[in-house]
Amino acid sequence: MTKTLAQYLRDRNAATEAWVAEDPTNRWAGMYTEDLAHWAEIGVLTMRDLMRYEMENQYSDLHKDAYGFRPRDINISEWSYEELVEETDRMFRHMESQAEADAQWEIQEAAYRAEQEAEHEAWLAEQPEPIDYVAANYQEGWL
Repeated sequence: MTKTLAQYLRDRNAATEAWVAEDPTNRWAGMYTEDLAHWAEIGVLTMRDLMRYEMENQYSDLHKDAYGFRPRDINISEWSYEELVEETDRMFRHMESQAEADAQWEIQEAAYRAEQEAEHEAWLAEQPEPIDYVAANYQEGWL
């Protein structure tokens, strides 16, 4: 049996409420509006429309995380659902590879900083002791 949009929204909200109720001091979650007029206003009339709506939002959020801005100059609504899924997967892979590159860079940066610190410590060890000119020129009775 296929669920209607209204049934899906009710079930999803109930599952979310149950999840929050398991640990209410540490869990919070947003709920979907069950007002079908709201969904109709944004063009979501079926479960497939809702899935597409969520996928478009996910792609837009990922694009913003990856590049710092929402996608412009492309009309995501013209993509087929399969193209949207493919592009979202590609964006996930891009972000994962970027995270790996960032982690490698941080490891290299930490090694470089440690090397620089060791060189600085060695340089400091080679420097002569500072001269205390007052003590060096002190003669009994002069001061």
